[in-house]
Amino acid sequence: MKIRGIKRLVVGSIILTALFSGCTTGNDGKIDSGSGDIKNLSKADAQSELKSYVKKIDASTAELKRDIDTSSMNEKEELPPIDKTYPLTVEGKNQINAEIFVSPEKAGSGKDGLFVELAEEFNKKNSMIDGKTVSVSIRSMASGTGLDYIASENYVPDGYTPSNLLWGKMLESNGTALTTVADRTIGNTGGLLMKEATYDEIVKKYGEVNIESLVKAVTDDGMLLGYTNPYTSSTGLSLLTQLMNQFDANNPLSDQAVSSLQAFQKDLPSTLFNTLQLREVAKNGSVDIMSISYQTYINTPEFKQYKYVPLGIRQDSPMYTMNTASEEKKQVVAEFTKYVQEAENQEKASSYGFNQLDDYQLEIDNIDGAIVSSIQKLWKENKNGGKPIIAVFVADVSGSMDGAPINSLRQSLLNSSKYIGDDSYIGLVSYSSTVTVELPIERMDAKQRGYFTGAVKNLTADGGTATYDGALVALNMIQEQLEKTPDARPIIFVLSDGETNEGYSFDKVAPIIKGLGVTVNTIGYNAQLDELKKLSSINESATINADSDDVVYQLKQLFNAEL
Repeated sequence: MKIRGIKRLVVGSIILTALFSGCTTGNDGKIDSGSGDIKNLSKADAQSELKSYVKKIDASTAELKRDIDTSSMNEKEELPPIDKTYPLTVEGKNQINAEIFVSPEKAGSGKDGLFVELAEEFNKKNSMIDGKTVSVSIRSMASGTGLDYIASENYVPDGYTPSNLLWGKMLESNGTALTTVADRTIGNTGGLLMKEATYDEIVKKYGEVNIESLVKAVTDDGMLLGYTNPYTSSTGLSLLTQLMNQFDANNPLSDQAVSSLQAFQKDLPSTLFNTLQLREVAKNGSVDIMSISYQTYINTPEFKQYKYVPLGIRQDSPMYTMNTASEEKKQVVAEFTKYVQEAENQEKASSYGFNQLDDYQLEIDNIDGAIVSSIQKLWKENKNGGKPIIAVFVADVSGSMDGAPINSLRQSLLNSSKYIGDDSYIGLVSYSSTVTVELPIERMDAKQRGYFTGAVKNLTADGGTATYDGALVALNMIQEQLEKTPDARPIIFVLSDGETNEGYSFDKVAPIIKGLGVTVNTIGYNAQLDELKKLSSINESATINADSDDVVYQLKQLFNAEL
C-alpha cells in the first residue's frame, strides 16, 4: 500500500454542551453509592498506605500446581450465541428477507439509528421481486465483530455494511467470497479530536495538523493520543493503517515501520476500549488528542469546544453481499442499498451527522487485506512501545459466583490466556472473605502458563466478597514487580459479579489506585455493575458486562487491546 496524500484537510469545530456525572465513592468502612471526589495522594503516600492495608489483609499463598489446558476453543466457538448477544434491531418478515450486519453508528437509536429507521420504512413499502414481497433484517454489531462471525463461518448474513472498506478487504484476503454492492452508502470520516490550544500548538510548530505532524507531536513532543481498539473499531483501524504507511510507505510491515510504531506507542495510555471511555477522557482532559468519527463527534455533548480534524481512511459504510446468499436475497440487499442512497434519505443522513466533510479524501493504492490483518497483529505485539506488561488477574471466588459464573470465569481465563504474550508478567489473586495469591508474578513462559492453568482450574466459589482487598493485594504485587521491571506497564483485571460486601471500602482503595496510576479493567459475570464501574473509572479503564455466553469473546477483545 502506498499513500498518495491528502487532497484537502478540513477542520471542523463546534461548541457543545458538556454533560457527565462525577465519580462515586463510599463512606469509611462501608460500601455505598454516594458520589464525590476521590482524594489525591502522592505516589509515595499511596505506596505507604498500600503497604499498611496489605499487611492487615494478610493474604495467604496457594501451593503451585502445573496443569495442561485441553479445553481451548477455536475462533468459531469463542463467539457468543448471536441472537442472544446481538439480537435483531429490525426483523423483516416478508416473503424474501435478507439479513444485514450493520455497524453501530447507523444501527443503534437516535442519531445512531439511521439504518434502523430506513429499514423499517423500506419494509413497509412491501416492494416486490418476481412477485414476492421483500424486506430486510438489521443486526447491529461492531465492524470487527461482524468480520469475526463471517470469517469463522459461525454466522454468515446476506449483507454486511461495516464502517469502512478495510474490513471487506480483510474478508477477501481471508478467502471469504463477497461482492461490493456500493463503495458508499452514507458519508463519514475518521479523524482527530483535540482542544483548541493543542491544535494551535501543532499548527504553530508544524504548519498544519496531518499524519506527519501527529507522529512528531506524539513521538517528539510527548503529546498523549487516545484511540480505540483496531481489532473492533473502524476509527482505530483506519488511523493505525495510515500510521503504518506513514512509517514506511513502501512496506508498512517493515522493521522500520515496527520500530517507528514502538517509538510512537512508547508513552501512550492504554487503548481506549469504546466511545464511552472517550467521553470520560474528554471530560477529564487526560489526553491531548483522541481518534473518533465525525458523526460521533458532532452528536456527542461531552466533546465541547474541541477541534475535529479528518484523518485516515474515509468511513463511507460500503455495502457487500455474501456470495453464499441466494440471488433473490442479494437483489434485496441491492434494492435496500438503492433506497438508502435516495436523495431524501441522504438528506436524513446529513441531519444525523453523516455526509459531512465530503471534500476530504485519503487515497491509498492497492489496499491489501492481508497486510491490514498483519498490521493488526503488529500493533498487538508492539502497542506497548516495547515495554513489558505486568498484569494481575483478581478473581472473585465468593459464594455468589458459585455455579455458572465461576465456571464461566475459569473457562474464559483458560481460553483467553492464549492471547497473553510470552513477554508479559502475569499473576493471579483470588478473593472471597479472604485473599489468596494463587500465582505470584512471573514471565508468562511455558512453565508459568502451566501454573496459571493449574491455578485457574483449582478456583472454587465460597464465602463473602472482599473485592477491594483483592485489588489491594494485586496492586501490591505489581508495585513489587515494578521495582524489578520499572519500565513495565501495570494492569489489573478484576473478574467479579460486583457484589462487594466485606473488607475495605471503595473510598479507602480509590485514592491509592489513583495515586499509583494503575489501569484497573473490570469484567462482570451476570453482574451488578455499579461497583465495578466505579473501580474501573478511577483511571479511565474498561468495564465489560459479560454473561456466561459471551465472556470468552469479550475477554479476547479486551486482551487484544491490553495484553
